[in-house]
Amino acid sequence: MKDCRPMVLSKFNDVESTTVDLLRRTDQLRPLVRRLLVEEATHELNPPEELLTQALSNHCQKEQLNNEEALKSWLAERFINKDELLLQLSLPLKLSKLALDSFAAKSEAQFLQRKEALDEATYSLLRVKDSGLAHELYLQLEAGETSFEALATQYSEGPEQRSGGKIGPASLMRAHPQLRKRLQTATPGVVLEPVLIEKWWVVSRLEERLEASFDDPMRQRMATELLQQWMNAETNEVVKAVLSSNNGEGLT
Repeated sequence: MKDCRPMVLSKFNDVESTTVDLLRRTDQLRPLVRRLLVEEATHELNPPEELLTQALSNHCQKEQLNNEEALKSWLAERFINKDELLLQLSLPLKLSKLALDSFAAKSEAQFLQRKEALDEATYSLLRVKDSGLAHELYLQLEAGETSFEALATQYSEGPEQRSGGKIGPASLMRAHPQLRKRLQTATPGVVLEPVLIEKWWVVSRLEERLEASFDDPMRQRMATELLQQWMNAETNEVVKAVLSSNNGEGLT
Protein backbone atom coordinates (compact mmCIF):
# COMPACT_ATOMS: atom_id res chain seq x y z
CA MET A 1 0.00 0.00 0.00
CA LYS A 2 1.53 3.32 -1.05
CA ASP A 3 1.92 6.20 1.37
CA CYS A 4 -0.91 8.58 0.52
CA ARG A 5 -0.43 11.01 3.38
CA PRO A 6 1.99 13.48 1.69
CA MET A 7 -0.28 14.06 -1.31
CA VAL A 8 -3.38 14.50 0.83
CA LEU A 9 -1.61 16.79 3.29
CA SER A 10 -0.34 18.94 0.41
CA LYS A 11 -3.94 19.71 -0.54
CA PHE A 12 -4.33 21.55 2.77
CA ASN A 13 -1.21 23.71 2.38
CA ASP A 14 -3.13 26.70 1.06
CA VAL A 15 -6.33 26.18 3.03
CA GLU A 16 -7.08 28.99 5.46
CA SER A 17 -7.07 28.05 9.14
CA THR A 18 -10.60 29.39 9.49
CA THR A 19 -11.75 26.98 6.77
CA VAL A 20 -10.05 24.05 8.46
CA ASP A 21 -11.66 25.02 11.75
CA LEU A 22 -15.06 25.30 10.05
CA LEU A 23 -14.64 21.80 8.61
CA ARG A 24 -13.67 20.48 12.03
CA ARG A 25 -16.56 22.13 13.87
CA THR A 26 -19.13 20.90 11.34
CA ASP A 27 -17.68 17.37 11.44
CA GLN A 28 -16.71 17.55 7.77
CA LEU A 29 -12.93 17.42 8.07
CA ARG A 30 -12.64 13.69 8.66
CA PRO A 31 -14.99 12.69 5.78
CA LEU A 32 -13.11 15.07 3.47
CA VAL A 33 -9.73 13.65 4.43
CA ARG A 34 -11.01 10.11 4.01
CA ARG A 35 -12.39 10.90 0.57
CA LEU A 36 -9.08 12.44 -0.50
CA LEU A 37 -7.21 9.39 0.77
CA VAL A 38 -9.54 7.09 -1.18
CA GLU A 39 -9.05 9.10 -4.36
CA GLU A 40 -5.27 9.11 -3.93
CA ALA A 41 -5.02 5.41 -3.06
CA THR A 42 -7.15 4.38 -6.06
CA HIS A 43 -5.86 6.98 -8.52
CA GLU A 44 -4.03 4.49 -10.72
CA LEU A 45 -6.78 1.88 -10.77
CA ASN A 46 -9.20 1.64 -13.69
CA PRO A 47 -12.32 -0.51 -13.29
CA PRO A 48 -13.61 -2.43 -16.32
CA GLU A 49 -15.66 -0.18 -18.60
CA GLU A 50 -18.66 -2.49 -18.47
CA LEU A 51 -18.79 -2.31 -14.66
CA LEU A 52 -18.63 1.47 -14.73
CA THR A 53 -21.36 1.61 -17.38
CA GLN A 54 -23.53 -0.64 -15.22
CA ALA A 55 -22.85 1.54 -12.16
CA LEU A 56 -23.99 4.62 -14.10
CA SER A 57 -27.10 2.79 -15.32
CA ASN A 58 -27.94 1.72 -11.75
CA HIS A 59 -27.45 5.27 -10.53
CA CYS A 60 -29.76 6.71 -13.20
CA GLN A 61 -32.39 4.10 -12.40
CA LYS A 62 -32.18 4.85 -8.66
CA GLU A 63 -32.50 8.59 -9.23
CA GLN A 64 -35.19 8.10 -11.91
CA LEU A 65 -33.09 9.79 -14.58
CA ASN A 66 -34.71 8.39 -17.69
CA ASN A 67 -32.78 10.27 -20.36
CA GLU A 68 -29.64 12.31 -20.97
CA GLU A 69 -31.41 15.61 -20.35
CA ALA A 70 -32.60 14.45 -16.95
CA LEU A 71 -29.05 13.42 -16.08
CA LYS A 72 -27.68 16.80 -17.20
CA SER A 73 -30.24 18.58 -15.03
CA TRP A 74 -29.37 16.37 -12.05
CA LEU A 75 -25.68 17.13 -12.47
CA ALA A 76 -26.30 20.87 -12.81
CA GLU A 77 -28.29 20.93 -9.59
CA ARG A 78 -25.27 19.46 -7.78
CA PHE A 79 -22.66 21.57 -9.57
CA ILE A 80 -20.71 18.57 -10.86
CA ASN A 81 -20.04 17.22 -14.34
CA LYS A 82 -20.45 13.72 -15.71
CA ASP A 83 -16.76 12.85 -15.34
CA GLU A 84 -16.92 13.77 -11.65
CA LEU A 85 -20.01 11.61 -11.21
CA LEU A 86 -18.25 8.71 -12.92
CA LEU A 87 -15.34 9.18 -10.52
CA GLN A 88 -17.75 8.90 -7.59
CA LEU A 89 -19.36 5.79 -9.05
CA SER A 90 -15.99 4.20 -9.76
CA LEU A 91 -14.69 4.49 -6.20
CA PRO A 92 -16.49 1.41 -4.77
CA LEU A 93 -15.23 -0.63 -7.74
CA LYS A 94 -11.72 0.65 -7.26
CA LEU A 95 -11.81 0.03 -3.52
CA SER A 96 -12.84 -3.59 -4.04
CA LYS A 97 -9.81 -4.14 -6.25
CA LEU A 98 -7.51 -2.20 -3.92
CA ALA A 99 -8.66 -4.33 -1.01
CA LEU A 100 -7.79 -7.57 -2.79
CA ASP A 101 -4.53 -6.21 -4.19
CA SER A 102 -3.39 -5.03 -0.77
CA PHE A 103 -4.91 -7.44 1.74
CA ALA A 104 -5.91 -10.70 0.03
CA ALA A 105 -2.89 -12.42 1.59
CA LYS A 106 -4.09 -11.47 5.09
CA SER A 107 -7.80 -12.09 4.50
CA GLU A 108 -7.86 -15.74 5.65
CA ALA A 109 -6.20 -14.85 8.96
CA GLN A 110 -8.80 -12.10 9.41
CA PHE A 111 -11.54 -14.64 8.68
CA LEU A 112 -10.25 -17.11 11.25
CA GLN A 113 -9.96 -14.37 13.85
CA ARG A 114 -13.54 -13.22 13.18
CA LYS A 115 -15.18 -16.57 12.44
CA GLU A 116 -17.23 -16.76 15.64
CA ALA A 117 -18.88 -13.43 14.79
CA LEU A 118 -19.31 -14.39 11.13
CA ASP A 119 -21.10 -17.67 11.84
CA GLU A 120 -24.86 -17.24 11.84
CA ALA A 121 -27.84 -19.08 13.25
CA THR A 122 -31.60 -19.08 13.01
CA TYR A 123 -33.43 -19.67 16.28
CA SER A 124 -36.82 -19.30 17.90
CA LEU A 125 -37.32 -17.38 21.10
CA LEU A 126 -40.07 -16.33 23.46
CA ARG A 127 -39.78 -14.50 26.75
CA VAL A 128 -42.20 -13.94 29.61
CA LYS A 129 -41.84 -12.63 33.16
CA ASP A 130 -43.81 -15.44 34.80
CA SER A 131 -41.83 -18.60 35.60
CA GLY A 132 -44.90 -20.84 35.70
CA LEU A 133 -46.10 -19.66 32.31
CA ALA A 134 -42.65 -20.15 30.80
CA HIS A 135 -42.51 -23.76 31.99
CA GLU A 136 -46.06 -24.45 30.79
CA LEU A 137 -45.22 -23.12 27.32
CA TYR A 138 -42.02 -25.16 27.30
CA LEU A 139 -43.94 -28.36 28.06
CA GLN A 140 -46.44 -27.63 25.29
CA LEU A 141 -43.62 -27.14 22.80
CA GLU A 142 -41.73 -30.22 23.95
CA ALA A 143 -44.87 -32.34 23.56
CA GLY A 144 -45.49 -30.94 20.09
CA GLU A 145 -48.95 -29.70 21.09
CA THR A 146 -48.48 -26.36 19.37
CA SER A 147 -45.99 -24.36 17.32
CA PHE A 148 -43.32 -21.98 18.55
CA GLU A 149 -44.72 -19.32 16.23
CA ALA A 150 -48.21 -19.55 17.74
CA LEU A 151 -46.99 -19.33 21.34
CA ALA A 152 -44.52 -16.54 20.66
CA THR A 153 -47.16 -14.52 18.85
CA GLN A 154 -49.63 -14.97 21.69
CA TYR A 155 -47.46 -14.86 24.80
CA SER A 156 -43.99 -13.43 24.16
CA GLU A 157 -43.42 -10.03 25.74
CA GLY A 158 -40.43 -9.05 23.61
CA PRO A 159 -40.07 -7.67 20.05
CA GLU A 160 -39.78 -11.25 18.72
CA GLN A 161 -43.55 -11.48 19.18
CA ARG A 162 -43.94 -9.66 15.85
CA SER A 163 -41.94 -12.30 13.97
CA GLY A 164 -43.54 -15.31 15.64
CA GLY A 165 -40.43 -15.80 17.73
CA LYS A 166 -38.15 -16.33 14.71
CA ILE A 167 -34.77 -14.61 14.81
CA GLY A 168 -32.11 -14.67 12.12
CA PRO A 169 -30.22 -15.69 10.26
CA ALA A 170 -27.98 -13.54 12.44
CA SER A 171 -24.72 -13.72 14.34
CA LEU A 172 -25.11 -15.21 17.81
CA MET A 173 -22.73 -12.51 19.01
CA ARG A 174 -25.76 -10.21 18.96
CA ALA A 175 -27.62 -12.42 21.45
CA HIS A 176 -27.38 -12.10 25.24
CA PRO A 177 -24.23 -13.96 26.47
CA GLN A 178 -26.29 -16.48 28.45
CA LEU A 179 -28.53 -17.22 25.49
CA ARG A 180 -25.59 -17.34 23.10
CA LYS A 181 -23.80 -19.92 25.27
CA ARG A 182 -26.87 -22.19 25.27
CA LEU A 183 -27.50 -21.91 21.54
CA GLN A 184 -23.87 -22.53 20.62
CA THR A 185 -24.08 -26.07 22.03
CA ALA A 186 -27.77 -26.74 21.33
CA THR A 187 -29.06 -29.46 19.03
CA PRO A 188 -31.18 -28.01 16.21
CA GLY A 189 -34.88 -28.65 16.73
CA VAL A 190 -34.65 -29.33 20.47
CA VAL A 191 -36.58 -26.94 22.74
CA LEU A 192 -34.39 -25.67 25.57
CA GLU A 193 -35.78 -25.48 29.08
CA PRO A 194 -36.69 -22.00 30.38
CA VAL A 195 -33.79 -20.01 31.78
CA LEU A 196 -33.87 -16.75 33.73
CA ILE A 197 -32.00 -14.04 31.80
CA GLU A 198 -32.16 -10.73 33.63
CA LYS A 199 -35.91 -10.21 34.23
CA TRP A 200 -37.12 -12.67 31.58
CA TRP A 201 -37.83 -16.37 31.53
CA VAL A 202 -36.62 -17.39 28.08
CA VAL A 203 -37.61 -20.44 26.06
CA SER A 204 -35.55 -21.01 22.93
CA ARG A 205 -34.86 -23.49 20.17
CA LEU A 206 -31.99 -23.56 17.71
CA GLU A 207 -33.37 -24.00 14.21
CA GLU A 208 -30.26 -24.00 12.03
CA ARG A 209 -26.55 -23.24 12.16
CA LEU A 210 -25.02 -21.42 9.21
CA GLU A 211 -21.24 -21.64 9.47
CA ALA A 212 -19.27 -19.05 7.53
CA SER A 213 -16.87 -20.42 4.91
CA PHE A 214 -13.81 -18.82 3.38
CA ASP A 215 -14.97 -18.53 -0.24
CA ASP A 216 -14.30 -15.77 -2.77
CA PRO A 217 -17.00 -13.39 -1.46
CA MET A 218 -15.68 -13.88 2.08
CA ARG A 219 -12.13 -13.21 0.89
CA GLN A 220 -13.35 -9.93 -0.59
CA ARG A 221 -15.26 -9.08 2.58
CA MET A 222 -12.28 -9.71 4.86
CA ALA A 223 -9.91 -7.82 2.57
CA THR A 224 -12.34 -4.91 2.55
CA GLU A 225 -12.50 -4.95 6.35
CA LEU A 226 -8.71 -4.75 6.51
CA LEU A 227 -8.68 -1.93 3.98
CA GLN A 228 -11.25 -0.01 6.05
CA GLN A 229 -9.10 -0.46 9.15
CA TRP A 230 -6.10 0.90 7.26
CA MET A 231 -8.17 3.78 5.90
CA ASN A 232 -9.45 4.70 9.37
CA ALA A 233 -5.94 4.76 10.79
CA GLU A 234 -4.59 6.85 7.89
CA THR A 235 -7.52 9.26 8.14
CA ASN A 236 -6.87 9.80 11.84
CA GLU A 237 -3.19 10.51 11.25
CA VAL A 238 -3.85 12.99 8.45
CA VAL A 239 -6.54 14.79 10.46
CA LYS A 240 -4.12 15.12 13.39
CA ALA A 241 -1.45 16.53 11.06
CA VAL A 242 -3.86 19.01 9.45
CA LEU A 243 -5.06 20.24 12.85
CA SER A 244 -1.50 20.43 14.11
CA SER A 245 -0.59 22.60 11.14
CA ASN A 246 -3.68 24.71 11.73
CA ASN A 247 -2.40 25.35 15.26
CA GLY A 248 0.90 26.58 13.89
CA GLU A 249 3.01 23.50 14.48
CA GLY A 250 3.56 22.59 10.81
CA LEU A 251 2.70 19.49 8.84
CA THR A 252 4.35 16.25 9.85
